[in-house]
Amino acid sequence: MADKPTLAEARLEGRTSPSYVKVRNWLIDHITREQLEPGDRIPSERVLASALGLSRPTVARAVAELVSDGLLMREERSGTFVGDRGGARRQSGVRSIGVVMPWLTQDAQGQVTARVEHDKVKVPFWRESMHLEILQGAVSVLNEHNCRLLVLPNNTVKEEAEVLDRIPKERLDGVLVIPIDCEANEALFAGAADDGLPIVFVDRYCRGVESDRVTSDNFDGARMATQYLIEKGHRRIAFFTDFSAMTSSQDRLAGYRAALEEARIPYDESIVCGPQIARFGWWRLDFALEHCLGLPDPITGVVCMNDTSVLATLEATDRLGLSMPEDLEMIGFFDDHFAHDMRTPFSRVKQQTMEMGRVAAQLLMARIAGEAPAEPQHVELPTELAALDS
Repeated sequence: MADKPTLAEARLEGRTSPSYVKVRNWLIDHITREQLEPGDRIPSERVLASALGLSRPTVARAVAELVSDGLLMREERSGTFVGDRGGARRQSGVRSIGVVMPWLTQDAQGQVTARVEHDKVKVPFWRESMHLEILQGAVSVLNEHNCRLLVLPNNTVKEEAEVLDRIPKERLDGVLVIPIDCEANEALFAGAADDGLPIVFVDRYCRGVESDRVTSDNFDGARMATQYLIEKGHRRIAFFTDFSAMTSSQDRLAGYRAALEEARIPYDESIVCGPQIARFGWWRLDFALEHCLGLPDPITGVVCMNDTSVLATLEATDRLGLSMPEDLEMIGFFDDHFAHDMRTPFSRVKQQTMEMGRVAAQLLMARIAGEAPAEPQHVELPTELAALDS
């Protein structure tokens, strides 16, 4: 019986195997060609396996040997980097976290980024909004992990693409993302994830990107809202939406349709409407409302997919001289901090926005620390119905 090889012999055999040599040579060429410096991220094992025609376990073993050799360094689940820089990053104990988020004003951005003190984030929430509440929840967790926060606004598709191009230069440990569009920059998000950058999508996500995400249960929230109107006797219920590729929009429309189907109410696409004007976060829904009320079988209720459509519907009813709920009963996804200021009371679906930020940040830190499951985690937080008559 042959003697079992020693550990040194086994490692020598690994370093001389064709697979190890193939991976090493490819990486050396890649580092030289791309002019990578110590601390720069290298492609993920999945990308390497695809490029080299090797299995992921084979690539993983070769990468582990290269880490042992010092050519590469690995920072838990942050990714794999060119070697010789890891010590300083690990000793500092500071994590650099990016937050890619739309609809922050310049003043808000300045206050957020200027108040990073002692590697902890202090955010003055002078202007409440859903996104700032998500950020506030995330900050409450990041402050416990000695993190620096870099807020990167993505108010347009173009700006988002520029942010994604900038992220590798920032050498971030991980990113929380509310995408401005769920399809336009999907390939760029996928590329960042393939490069090993931990990404957690918040509120909405890119379906084609293998990454963690934390959202509301948008399907169930819209189904619950529609069921509420059905239980109050409504059969002609409109749905006001933006027809976007946002996963939140699509899931809410699906929930609306499911509730109609369960009640055996035919789905009528003529009363699924969008705004005639939509810009800078402001909608106008007068045409949609007039259309739905002017049909031979007019609507008596409406489900609004977000805050913007709720406000636009309220403005349209005012301009058309309608009363709620006498002429039209409305329910919509609407944040708590606005509700007490509304002249016209209405039922609403509430989301756990701060909890969404907290859970997303917890998941990101677990992913960075190598404590999250290997498979992408999909967390859906339940919504709550705040009925006007409850």
